[in-house]
Amino acid sequence: MAYSTDHPKPGRGPVRQERCYEPVAHCLIRALMLPKVYFERAWPPTKGTYFARADVVAFDRAGTGDVHVVEIKRSLPIALVDGVRAVMAMPAHYRWVAYQGQGLLPVSPQAMLSLLSERPLLPKKGMGRVGVIEVVRMAGGDLGANIRLKAERFQSGDIDALVQDFQRREKSDIEFKE
Repeated sequence: MAYSTDHPKPGRGPVRQERCYEPVAHCLIRALMLPKVYFERAWPPTKGTYFARADVVAFDRAGTGDVHVVEIKRSLPIALVDGVRAVMAMPAHYRWVAYQGQGLLPVSPQAMLSLLSERPLLPKKGMGRVGVIEVVRMAGGDLGANIRLKAERFQSGDIDALVQDFQRREKSDIEFKE
């Protein structure tokens, strides 16, 4: 069967954003110790009563360690603008954006240059860098994820009470125990 350029071959092209949650979570799991992972959760407010929704929230060391938040976007250019803006507003030790890359969507050369410069990933002042995760299509059509640029720790302030409250009211989607 011949395919036109207007219609990608089956198993090629972008996927629903929700399909990226698990590969991104497993990418973080490889980097964390005994993580608790949550999908599509309202993460505690930074001001007033506004609650941001994070695509992935992960707590290291069975919930007693660092907080990681991830915003997943369709493409690298959108991740570098909208995704970074979203995670910068969330209280967390580590902030990440993820995008659909190799085997899913072509990556623009301009976006890659912007990623290499790291400028969109840095706060206006202070410490930290937003990490970047690329969701890829693997052999057999499975999805995987790789860290393109590791996140650096942000000054998060005292968020222990927020973490405890969150864990009291939310059940994790993925949890590892000793």
